[in-house]
Amino acid sequence: MTKGLNLPDKIFGIDSRILLLWLQPLGLLLIIIVSVLTVMLPKIDEISEKMKEIKAVTSKTVEVNQKRTYLQTVDQGETLNNAKKLADALLPERNSYLLVRIIRDAAAQSGYNVDDFSISMGDVKNEEVKKDNSNYDKIPVSITLIGPADNYISLVKAIERTLPIMSIDNFEMRSQNGVATIRLNVMAYYLRDISNLKIENLTLGDLTPSQDEATLLSTINEYQTMVVEGGLNESGDDFVRYERQDPFSTL
Repeated sequence: MTKGLNLPDKIFGIDSRILLLWLQPLGLLLIIIVSVLTVMLPKIDEISEKMKEIKAVTSKTVEVNQKRTYLQTVDQGETLNNAKKLADALLPERNSYLLVRIIRDAAAQSGYNVDDFSISMGDVKNEEVKKDNSNYDKIPVSITLIGPADNYISLVKAIERTLPIMSIDNFEMRSQNGVATIRLNVMAYYLRDISNLKIENLTLGDLTPSQDEATLLSTINEYQTMVVEGGLNESGDDFVRYERQDPFSTL
């Protein structure tokens, strides 16, 4: 029997002294395995996460440098001009009366005056309910203009090629003794505040104008920009109608 450990001379037919010789390296191997599982593997995972972070930072740095290089090549004056034109293409405030004033000023260039106009506040409120992901509100008005019959084409062009952008949804015209009375339904657009826009998330593709965007910029650069002054108060009534030659004569 082995001295000190009170082991039999043989265990499972194997000399216990041989088993004792293997016991120490087996214990050491067990310690190594436990160390790998408890210390080394977490370290490997940590190193892997760090490598992913480094790769993400490197990719972001490359993207930022690409955007920086692109912005340095862009004509800043042209960019500011385009930004102003795009801003001018929209109503500065959500105000139907302001739209009527813009139409009045555009029509005056063709010799037309405002005879009457109507604003259905109920329709405007319904537009708020129909909000979509475009962040735009449509501002509609119905307006009647009176002027020389031979200038009606010039009138339509003046309205449709003026900033803010206006679209004619309905056109009715009657003429008598060279004087035309034109009834129009006109729509303009107002951009709501965008609170969730993160400039830092803009990609190089977002900064680079597409072909359609470039065509749009080229088109509106040919439009006439009206001087737009806000601050006109809208009434809270459901329906407002004016029937005089110049509803703004007291302004």
